[in-house]
Amino acid sequence: RFTPENCLLTIWAPDLEKDENNGVLTSASAGEWTSEKYYGAKHRSVKIPDTLIQQWKNPADIDSRLSLPKLNEFIPSDFSLKCDKEDPISDDAPKPKADAKPPKVLLEKPDLRLWHKMDRTFRVPRTHIKAELTSPNPYRSPRSMTLNRLYAKVLRDDLSEYVYDASIAGCNYRVTCVPLGFRLSLSGYSEKLPHLLEVVTSRMLTLIEEMKQGPEKHPRLADKFEKARENLLRQTKNFRMESPYETCSYISRMLVEDNVWHVDQYVAEMEGEYHDENPLTMAECALSAEESLLGRGKAEVLCMGNVNESEAREVADVIENHFLQSRPLNEDEVPKFKSLKVPTKDEAIKIYGPDVVDLMTPTKIEQVAYSESEENNAIQLILQTGSEHELGYEGIATLELLSYIAYNSAYDTLRTKEQLGYIVSAFTRKTAGGCNGFSVIVQSSSTLPDVLEERCEAWLKQFRQELAEISEERVAMEATAIVSQLLERDQKLGDEVGSAWGEILATENLSMKAREPKFDRLERLATYLTIKEGCDDDNADGNSTVTAASLKRNMIEFFDKYLDADSPDRRAMCARVYCQKAKKRFEDNVGKPGVLSNYNDSRHLKQFLSAYPTAPYWIQ
Repeated sequence: RFTPENCLLTIWAPDLEKDENNGVLTSASAGEWTSEKYYGAKHRSVKIPDTLIQQWKNPADIDSRLSLPKLNEFIPSDFSLKCDKEDPISDDAPKPKADAKPPKVLLEKPDLRLWHKMDRTFRVPRTHIKAELTSPNPYRSPRSMTLNRLYAKVLRDDLSEYVYDASIAGCNYRVTCVPLGFRLSLSGYSEKLPHLLEVVTSRMLTLIEEMKQGPEKHPRLADKFEKARENLLRQTKNFRMESPYETCSYISRMLVEDNVWHVDQYVAEMEGEYHDENPLTMAECALSAEESLLGRGKAEVLCMGNVNESEAREVADVIENHFLQSRPLNEDEVPKFKSLKVPTKDEAIKIYGPDVVDLMTPTKIEQVAYSESEENNAIQLILQTGSEHELGYEGIATLELLSYIAYNSAYDTLRTKEQLGYIVSAFTRKTAGGCNGFSVIVQSSSTLPDVLEERCEAWLKQFRQELAEISEERVAMEATAIVSQLLERDQKLGDEVGSAWGEILATENLSMKAREPKFDRLERLATYLTIKEGCDDDNADGNSTVTAASLKRNMIEFFDKYLDADSPDRRAMCARVYCQKAKKRFEDNVGKPGVLSNYNDSRHLKQFLSAYPTAPYWIQ
């Protein structure tokens, strides 16, 4: 029963220990502070006085601010399916088959492209709206990116109270800042989702105007901005405390990805000497967000689910009317990211000198774990395998199969038999700009990075022998497993939307001639791993046919070209992270040829590196 006698009142606050005499009847100040035995959390409790219970049961008056919540305007009442209205079926008719058709373009302008697909497969009264607002402004500097991220956090905090009703009614939204601009994602019951879209997009603009007016006029908004700054600073600094194997991945990406900002540059914008001289302000944040959302830009919009064409066009109108009032974004203004080529051994000798001639991996990037309590070392051995366009469908399929087989071999050798560490993995790796690669990761509390690297190289030699001896039956089995994953059907509407949206976003950096998404990309990729039983390598027409023997041959040729230590085409580097106890080993390597010990060293090396082409493998 909902009565005062059954009330449990819990209060959390950072200053409760200081606020001993607040005069509130419900205060637990009469109780003694105690510490919880497991985590040491301080707390105290008292029984609610009988006099207070009687006041609650028989109040002399009721505060006018206390009232029942208003009607939730996001609760839907229309659960009809639009597909039945456009293509009605009788109750006794068989269930329609899954609709495999991809979304189609309803509207295409220089600054807007609208995609639409009405759901006929999952038959639920829900809709998904995805939009990307591309702008060159967010990622032009660490400060600009920080300001736009802060705006997204303030927006989320500001909308949380109002949109709470929407979440209770099954409608959700998300606005995120990414290097290419802002992304909006909304999902929920079809009847109320347009209203949620209007609420979110309108508030995105009015919030900018209020933030520009400053903290004097909007003190609560200033508090939210400062809260967002502290939160983002904490998240950014915590990123440096990630596990050593994750740090390996990050520092290696900082080397091979062009035009990227380092985490320390983001921290410097939010604390330290530079921040003290040039603090981030709410007005500056608003101006930066305004330039990103209302300046030169373009939009990609997807409407899928229980939504017809006219409703999809209305969604596009909302996006256009709110954000696309400036001139369209020029193709050359779209931010582009490229992957740089790690030096081959011959190239490394020209850059570092003859001291690296005997090293299998001449380029090494090292760092000491940021956390003083970190006890693990880690390495990531990265072997670049070329651009997507160079590999094509067949090369990508070969890399997937090789990595799929390599994972179990690496785990069995490096983890189970050699017991180097609990975290061991071998996998495909892709960096911004369309470069593919093969990586081996090991994290260990007992073995130093140089030894881990040596053992990974030894495993690669062993794995080459395993490929030569692998049976065709196993190759066929592993290829079939990958094909099953590639062709796995979407289990719910959200999965289908995510797949389609991913293919659309994959074209965002491409030229106009190449911006048509390949929605059948995975199906086409699967054909390069689908073995035709009873066929030779070449059929009667002379065309190549996939067999277990041809897949095995492709893997061996691929390994010998890109992964073998003696290959002149091998582009390898090793990212090493040392625990605090091994800091002396790190310091001893500083200044050695081929060893990059900080981000300035990486910057210096980038001057010598050329970039891979950015064209994807599905462009013929």
